[in-house]
Amino acid sequence: MKPDFRKSGVHLFAGFFFAVVLTVAFVKNSWYPIRAIGGEESAGTWLSGAMLVIAMTLSLVAGKRRGLFPWFLFAAFFALAAADERFMFHEQLKQRLIFTSAGHYMQGSLFYELPIITGAVVGLAVTVLLWRTVRKRGRILLTGAAAAGGGSVVIDVFSRGVFWEDCLKLVAELLVVLMLAGETDG
Repeated sequence: MKPDFRKSGVHLFAGFFFAVVLTVAFVKNSWYPIRAIGGEESAGTWLSGAMLVIAMTLSLVAGKRRGLFPWFLFAAFFALAAADERFMFHEQLKQRLIFTSAGHYMQGSLFYELPIITGAVVGLAVTVLLWRTVRKRGRILLTGAAAAGGGSVVIDVFSRGVFWEDCLKLVAELLVVLMLAGETDG
């Protein structure tokens, strides 16, 4: 069997990228490791956006090689997720919900988490479509990504800690990037 240097290169790049960014973040924030990964101004947030752009690019490559639909739909989803990661759309929407009169009366309910829940439902739909589209060997990575992503959403909705929420989100995104790298070989 001939080695596939392209896929190996993507795997090495993803692992190196993930390890170096997080190592530098922890060294620079040794007293506050939560700031290295968690929060909107962290290296973890930057890494998340970068991996979503990589996932979008890999989806476009797979779409060019394997047919437009549904790969360009996946690319659009990852582009929107990367834009949300950078510009914090769902956080802004959440603030608007909190400061409405309806939000005032529904304090403490899941009403506040509607943007996150909506994003999770869309993510689940994309995951199901990806499951039907990817090859069998990619489904293991997709299953791990879905489990990590689902765990991240649960932690976010129930406000159980930004550090673990962001750690699980990063693991999910890395698994998606690795899965998509395996789908680009035509």
